[in-house]
Amino acid sequence: MPLPIIALALTAFALGTAELVPNGLLPLISDDLGVSVSQAGWVTTSFALGAMIGGPLVAAATLRLPRKPLVTGLALVFLIANAITALSGSLLVVSASRALAGAMLGGFLGAAITIAGGLVAPTRRAMAIAVVFTGFTVSNVIGVPIGNIVGRAVGWQSAFWVVSALAAIGAVAMWLLLPSPPAGGDGADEDRGFAVLRSGALWAAFLAIALSYGGLFVAYTYIAPYLTTVTGVSADSLTWLLLLFGAGLIAGNALGGRYADRSVTRTVIVVLGILIVGLLALWALGSVLPAVLFLLVLLGGAGFGMVPPLQSYVLYLAGTASALVSALAAASFNGGVALGSAVGGLVLDRTPHYPVLAVVGALMTLLGLLVFLLTHRRHHARQATAQDDPVAQYA
Repeated sequence: MPLPIIALALTAFALGTAELVPNGLLPLISDDLGVSVSQAGWVTTSFALGAMIGGPLVAAATLRLPRKPLVTGLALVFLIANAITALSGSLLVVSASRALAGAMLGGFLGAAITIAGGLVAPTRRAMAIAVVFTGFTVSNVIGVPIGNIVGRAVGWQSAFWVVSALAAIGAVAMWLLLPSPPAGGDGADEDRGFAVLRSGALWAAFLAIALSYGGLFVAYTYIAPYLTTVTGVSADSLTWLLLLFGAGLIAGNALGGRYADRSVTRTVIVVLGILIVGLLALWALGSVLPAVLFLLVLLGGAGFGMVPPLQSYVLYLAGTASALVSALAAASFNGGVALGSAVGGLVLDRTPHYPVLAVVGALMTLLGLLVFLLTHRRHHARQATAQDDPVAQYA
């Protein structure tokens, strides 16, 4: 894989670490800022909202900017936002700086995916996207635990200084390794960035992403109490058990990218089918520890195995390598996390039985798969009609 794509993955690692590293530090943050733990939760919530809402806005506002200085600039603004977080003693300022950092993440992913896809042959586009997202997934396995260890040892602010340092390294690597575009050649496809958003199929694909990905997070958001109450493991074992999920993330992301380059549609169907079966198996076998250990790897693999093919699919529907389309796809994944977490919370408000979460998650992912299949079928039917009737191409 070309070194410029590795540089993008390194920066994605820094940005991904920043997203989840506060979760294990919330008690320290709440004590230092003088707020409740639930209020300190806005440190995480504001980042997610920034990525989901601000990311596409950043992408839309920067469509015509050259990609290389853009991603480098986004990394530097991200660095500054994390420095503000570390220096602030106010929950309001911390939340605002976290939202800014989240917006930089959303904008960066859209641009990085566009760059990565343009650096390789079309037959390797999904794998290039997978490499960028590997940096993001590895951050959950390595970056977040390291950040939590440093934060607990030296103070929660130190975790954000570590993230800032990683962002600085990523910015330098991108500036040195990314090729400069030819004059007038960068952003040539971006003029179509807004026009393609009139496609109903594209918005249906975004919905399919949110539902499919959200199904996983109906259960995974509450996996810690699930494992302690249903499986019966100790709280001290949770970190090591969740590393199995992280290992699945890395493997699934890589395999999803490899097979999506052969067939995007088939890969989406298989991966979502595996996720549905895995969630139902978690419902049936949640009290059997050996089965749960295997299912954690399977669910992680299927959950992130859907990312490269679905990201590639929306670019196929759009017919253009637009950073705006990529950013909206990334926002759809973030929206799926928010949707799944919210639905899981509503389920637990009505029943204390954690296994029900896995069933509801499986149904949500099944709904996402159905939306995907209907979208794909309708798109191909319209393509066939357009080929038979040239006038229909402009309908």
